[in-house]
Amino acid sequence: MVDRPARFQLIVALVLGLVLVVIPLYLWRRPRVQLASATTTESSNTAAVPTTIPSIAAPSVEGGMEPKVALSDVKIVACQDSGAKKIPPEQCDRVVELEKLFTKAISESAACIPKDAGGGTIIYVLDMNFKKKFFSIHTPKEGRTFKNAALVGGCQIGVKAKLRTLSDDPFVHQHHHYKLSVTAVYPGSIKP
Repeated sequence: MVDRPARFQLIVALVLGLVLVVIPLYLWRRPRVQLASATTTESSNTAAVPTTIPSIAAPSVEGGMEPKVALSDVKIVACQDSGAKKIPPEQCDRVVELEKLFTKAISESAACIPKDAGGGTIIYVLDMNFKKKFFSIHTPKEGRTFKNAALVGGCQIGVKAKLRTLSDDPFVHQHHHYKLSVTAVYPGSIKP
């Protein structure tokens, strides 16, 4: 017959073993957003650029609908011509048409955050290279309140899909390469 301390240790070992099996199975089988297209279409240059929020527009209410995403002003993070010399952001020209398309793509992709995810912020960085006719969208971890990488990745894919013809549009610009930043504030309470 097994004595009480040995029985207690056996029960604890069984529960611990069960927990060690169940938790990885749950994490492996839980539903998640597919990020396959993000990993195959993103460039290898994924340097995150932290930004500050200059101002945020108030969310609009259309026809009794809930407020949509509020966007900060577009901030020019960097611009560059051929070569290694970077130009200070305050000396960069504004590419107004590009800025309008970028903010429109973010607004139209606002449904990427479900209501049950709560509210929060995502910083979108558009890296546009006119010389190579290439662009990418980044969502740096700095400054965002959403912790779920799959959720943020889904939003990143949605914005990039709205801009898929961006490199074909003729924009008036002075430099070859631009980095623009917009902070999107999604309505709802921020979840820890």
